[in-house]
Amino acid sequence: MDRVREQLVARGLGKSTVRQYLAVIDAAERYCVEQGTDLRRASPLVVAGFADSHPLSWSSRKQVRTALGHYWAITKRKDPPLRAIRVPPKPDMVCRALDEGDARVLAKAARARGDLAGLAVLLTLYLALRRAEVAGLRWSNFDAGGWMRIMGKGDRQGDLPVHPHVVGAMAAAERVGPWVFPGRTGVRDHVAPATIWHWHRLVAAEAGVGLVPPHRGRHTCLATANDTTGDLRSTQSFARHTRPETTAGYTRTTTRKLLAVMRALDYDAAARVAGDGELGEQGG
Repeated sequence: MDRVREQLVARGLGKSTVRQYLAVIDAAERYCVEQGTDLRRASPLVVAGFADSHPLSWSSRKQVRTALGHYWAITKRKDPPLRAIRVPPKPDMVCRALDEGDARVLAKAARARGDLAGLAVLLTLYLALRRAEVAGLRWSNFDAGGWMRIMGKGDRQGDLPVHPHVVGAMAAAERVGPWVFPGRTGVRDHVAPATIWHWHRLVAAEAGVGLVPPHRGRHTCLATANDTTGDLRSTQSFARHTRPETTAGYTRTTTRKLLAVMRALDYDAAARVAGDGELGEQGG
């Protein structure tokens, strides 16, 4: 298993992903032994049986298929029975953004606190940062011109303009070492992502807007940006997404937008425009 771990790391996988895949591989190996075989030679029937011991969800089965796919590639198994692992279609992403009123109340409450908890919430609402990104922020991520450079998920770099509310909150924050959110030792480490989650829950509860984990703040930021600008491409860049389909999952359909679509369906107007064009051509 040590060799498999080394190879997974060599493939560029993160620590948590390697840990999750090793857990799947270890469980699969134990299941195969119970069936009188081993994972390197397991038949499609045995592999399907192991897969069926997991929930029939896209995320669970995808993890099993990917983990075992890595294992069989590392062990050089020919014709691995990956198709025996049934993976249901990926569900459509549901936007979990706060409505405009609750978002306004939460942002106001976060600004009013004037502390690190409030700043953490502002960073998700105005920069769409993930909780691990918030926890690991350094003062050096920010420049004097009001921009932030962040290296996030998938080592994707983003250069983002910082909202004035965030600039003001950061100016009021005390600098202790290189981290915006220093840990217990101050200089040597930063707070854990779980602390960022706790702060969001605390500020949201005080604001009276229910449970708002950090990623819901990210949803709110991106949905609001797209609603206001109508520019999905720029919202994608702000989100640091590789594909626009991912960003689309963070956007929402509102009553106002549906009514705008309905009003746009004026076929008589389209016919009139076409008729005017024909007249213009005849007149010319």
